[in-house]
Formats: sequence, C-alpha cells, structure tokens
Amino acid sequence: MEPAYTSVGKIFEYRPMLFIPKYQRAYAWEAESVEDFIKDLKNCFDRRKGNTPVNHFFGGVLCVRYAVPGAVNQHEYEIIDGQQRISTFTILMSCLIKIYQELLEQAKNLKDTNNQFILEGRIKALSERFIEFNQEVQRKVNSVEVMKLSRVDHPFYKDLIRGKNPFPSRDSHHKINHAYQTLLKAVRKIISNSKIEEKMDDIEIIQNIIDNDFTILYMVTDSKEDAFRLFQVINDRGTNLTVGDLLKAKTLEILEGFTDEQDNCERCWDDILADTPSVTADYLNWIYESYKGKRAKQDELFDTFLDGFFPEHKKHKTEQFKDYESTQIYQTVKNIHNDIFKCRKLLEGQWLYSSQQPINNWDRTRLSILLKELEHTLSIPLFLAASQLDHKVFSEIVQIVEKVFFRYKIICNQHANSLKNIYYEESLLIRQNPDTYDVSTLRQKLHKLIKTKASDLTFKNGLETLEYKESRGGNKPLKYYLMTVEYYYQWYQAGATGTPICKDKSRIYDFAGTSIEHIYPQNSKSKDEKLEPLKNTLGNLTILDPAQNSIGGNEPFEVKKPLYQESSIQLTRDIANNQTWSEQEIINHKNLLIDVALKVFSP
Repeated sequence: MEPAYTSVGKIFEYRPMLFIPKYQRAYAWEAESVEDFIKDLKNCFDRRKGNTPVNHFFGGVLCVRYAVPGAVNQHEYEIIDGQQRISTFTILMSCLIKIYQELLEQAKNLKDTNNQFILEGRIKALSERFIEFNQEVQRKVNSVEVMKLSRVDHPFYKDLIRGKNPFPSRDSHHKINHAYQTLLKAVRKIISNSKIEEKMDDIEIIQNIIDNDFTILYMVTDSKEDAFRLFQVINDRGTNLTVGDLLKAKTLEILEGFTDEQDNCERCWDDILADTPSVTADYLNWIYESYKGKRAKQDELFDTFLDGFFPEHKKHKTEQFKDYESTQIYQTVKNIHNDIFKCRKLLEGQWLYSSQQPINNWDRTRLSILLKELEHTLSIPLFLAASQLDHKVFSEIVQIVEKVFFRYKIICNQHANSLKNIYYEESLLIRQNPDTYDVSTLRQKLHKLIKTKASDLTFKNGLETLEYKESRGGNKPLKYYLMTVEYYYQWYQAGATGTPICKDKSRIYDFAGTSIEHIYPQNSKSKDEKLEPLKNTLGNLTILDPAQNSIGGNEPFEVKKPLYQESSIQLTRDIANNQTWSEQEIINHKNLLIDVALKVFSP
C-alpha cells in the first residue's frame, strides 16, 4: 500500500487509465452531492482569486494498480473506493473543455489568433489529461480513454463528455447528465466576465484548484487479492452503498475466477440496478417476502437476502466451495433478474402472461386497477409467486384479492398485517408445489378474516359513510366501487347466485376517463335545502362517460334524465326510471348500491 496526501490533479499527471470494477455501483451522486461539490469549488475559486488559496479535502481514493503489457511506465488503475468523486472531477474537466471550445469559436470569429493558439493548446492538454490520449504499445498507437465508468454507464458518459447529447436510459444516466448540466451551468456562472481573456483566466483558476487545492488521500495497492477485501472494509466504514450494490459486489466476488458466470451475473445486476435505489429496494424486499414468507428486518435486508438466496457465500474461499456452485449462483441471480422484470410490470399494472383465452382484457384490467389505482402493492409478493400458476388461476387470485382488499382495508379500515400474513402463507404454498396448489385455501383464509374483522355490518356501516370528496384525487375508491357495482349489476339482477361474475366483459370503462356523476347537481342552480346535505353521499352518485357528464353539468334531474336513459351504464339507465329525484330516491339508490356490494365483495 502506498498512501499519499496529494491533489486531484496529480492523479491525472502521468496519463493514468482509470476504470470502475465490475462489483462497483453505477454513478449515484444525487443533486445534493453535486450542489455541495459546487459550493466547495466556488469557495476555493473565491479564495484563490483573492490570493488566499485554501485546500479542500475530498477523502480517500483507493486503487489497484496493473502494469500495461508492452508500455513503458503505463498503468491501469481499478478504482475500489472514490469512483463517484473521480467521475465527477472528470465531468467537471469536460465542462471546462466545452467552455474552452466555445471561447475558441469566439476567438476564430474575432480573428484573435493569439488567444486561438492558447485555447487550442489548453483544449489539447486538458483532453489528453482527462479524456483520452494516444498510447504506443509495441510500435502501435491507440487512442486510450483516461476514465472508464461501469459497463452500463460508460457509453453514455463517453458520448456526454464529447458533446454528443446521448439519451439517458437508466437512473444512473440521469444522474450523470444532471451532474454534467449542473456543473456546466455553475462554471459558466463563476466565469461570467465579458472578455475572452478574463474568462480564460477564470477557467485557469479552476484548473489550478484541481491541480493544487482539491486534495485526496491517494492509496494504491498492486494486489488484486486485496481488492474485494478492501471494498468490504471500506463499506463497513459507512460508505452509502445500497443493498443491491452490496449484493452485486458480493456475488461477483464469490465468482472471481469463474469468468463466464461472473460476466453473465454482471449483466443481470446491471439491469436489476437500473431503477432508483428506493425502487430497487422495494423490488428486493418483495422478492424476499415472496420466497421466504416474511419481511426482512429493517437494515438487515442485505444479510438476510444473502443468507437466504446465496448460502454458497459461507463456503467461499474454502475447499467446500465446488465449481458447480458458481453455476447455481448465476442461476439464482438470473431468477432474481426475472423477478425484477415481473416487479416492474406489476408496479405498472401489466399482465404477466401472453394474451390467452378465456382470460380477456376485462380480466387483465383488474390487476391494473388493484395495483395502479388502488395501490395495493402489499399483494405483489403473492402475485410473484402466483405467476408460476396457470393464467386462469392467477386471474382468479387477482379478483379475489381485489374484492377483499376493498372491503377489508379501504372500507373497514382494518390493519393490513393479517392480510399480509395470508399472502405470505399462500406464497410459500404456491412455491412448494405450483402444480398442486388449490386457490380454495386462499378463499377460506380470507373468508375467515372477513367474518371476524370485516363483517357485513362493519362493511355496511363503512359504505354508508362513503362520500364524494371535493378535493381532487381523493375519490379513487369511490369511483372503483361504483364501476365494480356496474360490472356485476347484471349478475345481481339475475338473482346473485353463485360466485359473482361480470356477465358482459366487452364493456371496459377507462378508470381515468370515467366520471363520478352527482344526480342532484353538485352546484345546483336552484338549491334544495333537503338535498344539499346529501349531494356528496353515496345515494346521490353514479358514473357517466366524461362527455355526458360535461353535457349534463349542473342541470336538475328532470333535464339530465334523457341523458341517463342513453347511457351505456345500466346502473345509470335505471336511475332514469325514477319520475323525480328526492330524499327517498337517494336512500333507495344507496341501499341498492350497498346490497350489491354485500353480495359482490367477498372472497
């Protein structure tokens, strides 16, 4: 180990080739970190401009050094710790190069040959130090990049710092782009003088800050064997790595020496970690819950996930670790990758199967309504497990969960733990043997839960208090309820026997486009003192196509009645059978809606 207290610029003095190892995370600096970096830069700039320069210490940077075969005094450096800072330093220098290039164009337009010569020299010098340089190896000259980010980030980073405006396709790309744009804007603000010469002088001050004032503790080791161990030590010291970052690092460490498996795992992890850290953490938690039937303790997800999915790690670096276990690790990562893909689809309410009869679009929309509109993500671990079942059984589970969740949690406001525990139990049953799983066990457990904690009386009382909220966005449960009653209304009218079914699945109402209609107007032109207090209650509400709703507006019932008669919604057409709309009709309509609900919303 060769630790040295030095400036950032010293690292780039002798044409280093820096790269990010496989097990490191992608670029992760949030906006706050970039803003702090800019504050440090501005402070050093002001001090140096006032002839009172000050050092700013950025912590440690740890690298593993490798000789470049065939090249004299040339080395590659694998960045074990400090990649976020080093990457940001190079992004800053690319911003300086871009501004120099803009000044060069101004100098050319002004035919300022002296400054043109100076600017061309500075651009060349900075580009060779921080972007790329020519290297001779065995009489062959190649262009070599100074800094290579992770496999998923480097193509984007490479194009961005060369001014090619690449399109960000993952969270880390957005963060790199934000850092670049924010730093570019900040530097332009710092050098906001009007003359070319003054701007050139100010940029040179920033170069001096990098070469003299921004300091680090630079540690270099020649031992590849120490790389993973040092990475773990640094993480234990408190580096803010996510659970996904740590799992990637650990699995790639275990697979050191198994090149094919390690490369394949790296590709899987790159896609697994494409989302924001918080979203990835949700996915990993759901996957753990789905397989293990319990939630990992707070701050223990890494350890519990590692033990639960990669027990081979305990044998790592011992004689007990067998070659075939490297294949098992890759297969596990591959399975996690597949489950992450399912999590993404589920969170968007997308169906996990190809289109197959008898499941149709109406059946598939139930999943979207449950997960996107009602936001019942607590059920995702169950659906991950249920994705191993036949698509008809999966659809049956979705519709059972949908109805019970509305009744038990949304209306009766019972604690979700009991529901969650049933999901866990069923997930384990499914995974034990998908071929023999019987959905009746889910029905029985939920029926027992409903009987004890969301009885008909409790459910009825909850529905009676359901009202339209004047504030936007608060009426999704109410809209869902009215739409669901409509879907099952024909079954109800036919006697409500057996399992509730939607008799006409060709009618699919767009959730966002369907409008809640006040039968007695929300803003009546001629107010009725008896109906005003009831206007937002359940008995005064139905659903309409938005176009119809806008046509009816705040007209009285007698005017809107022909509109109701033409509606595609049977529940609304039946309202038009009333001769008038009074307090009694509101009570009758409320009782009808509640009676339908009592028969429909059960497992």
